[in-house]
Amino acid sequence: MASIHPFRGLTYSPALAAKLDKLVSQPYDKIDRALQEKYYARDPHNVIRVIKSDETVTNPESPYPGAAATLKQWIADGTLVEAKGPAFYLYYQTFTFLNKTYVRKGFMASVALEEEHVKSHEHTLAGPKADRLRLLRALETNDELIFMLYSDPNGESVKLMDSIAKSHKPTLECRDDFGELHQVWIADDPEFVAKLQKLVAPCDLFIADGHHRYETACNYKREALEKGWKPVGKQGFDHRMMGLFPMEDPGLVILPTHRLIQNVANFSAPKLLAALAENFTITPLSSEEALFVHMDMEKTDQVFGMKAIGTKDNFYFLKSNEHGGPNRTLGVTILHSTILENELGIDAKTLTAGTHVDYVRARQEAIDAVGKNGIQAAFVLNPTSVDDVKTVAAAGQRMPQKSTDFYPKLLAGLVMMKLDMQK
Repeated sequence: MASIHPFRGLTYSPALAAKLDKLVSQPYDKIDRALQEKYYARDPHNVIRVIKSDETVTNPESPYPGAAATLKQWIADGTLVEAKGPAFYLYYQTFTFLNKTYVRKGFMASVALEEEHVKSHEHTLAGPKADRLRLLRALETNDELIFMLYSDPNGESVKLMDSIAKSHKPTLECRDDFGELHQVWIADDPEFVAKLQKLVAPCDLFIADGHHRYETACNYKREALEKGWKPVGKQGFDHRMMGLFPMEDPGLVILPTHRLIQNVANFSAPKLLAALAENFTITPLSSEEALFVHMDMEKTDQVFGMKAIGTKDNFYFLKSNEHGGPNRTLGVTILHSTILENELGIDAKTLTAGTHVDYVRARQEAIDAVGKNGIQAAFVLNPTSVDDVKTVAAAGQRMPQKSTDFYPKLLAGLVMMKLDMQK
């Protein structure tokens, strides 16, 4: 059973509510140096100064004294205000994807850290976990959400949340960098809280986004216990702030993350294509438009687009010869095992080092990158489905990193959770 609880949220003060758009940010792992600078310039109180401060520019392994000092100052001067009592925070995201409007509905809660009923689906890297652990030590605060899924096939929890969202104005409201609408309602009525707990408690939880943050929270919990610290109440270091969403929600849009290949010794696209012919049906194409049409026509993740330097034809459509069925291998796993590792020598250790593979969200960006800045090839993917995520996680298996990209992201800066503990 999932142990979920209301908590005392830490939010920007009502005086700053009118400019909340300027204060929130994308999650830390979506923020490169250019976006970091943009957030810094946007407003002196932008949450970037807490979740990904620029002190790491000069010291990538900074223990984050600046971020901790900023958080402490903002609480002291009233920029951030902690709620007096516990609540669930309903979180609705209204967005447009492929000319269709969706409303993804969920809520924020403090969830007990335990791994039996929490399912992961992606491998993680040591570097990001070490970075987030240094930040957590400094802040002693959950600064961002972990995106979790639970099963609600009859929509009972959504009906319950709608009873508040459709009859009250949101407490927090803003738009993100892509123009998508984010709304939050504070739900502190004990009867409502008890009903929502009862509906979600029997469910296993599946990590949609935030694997590094979840494992970091577990590592921090172990570290704190080893030091003899004691968690207090339902938002101690043995709990983690999470955003919980039904996996049946039609607004669970997953985008693919495309791969850019670089630094492969003696890279030869003709030799690679010849080797792949055993496991793939390969169709040469003359344009990226034709490639994208082929990708869109195939309603499967077991196809790939490829562009590489040194080829006669610029574009190739690769279709796996593996048969489908309930035990089929996921496309992103085929890409990593059959192509990256077997043919290009990019194994798990090399992936961890981050020297040979880069990741981009837009397929046009991936195609355009080939031949520039040392990029030797790009592999364009179709998205992984929510059902595949559930199947892999429930079986205790893991996909390669960056297998899923849920859109839109859960924003940083809407709500945080201070950890209660005795040292």
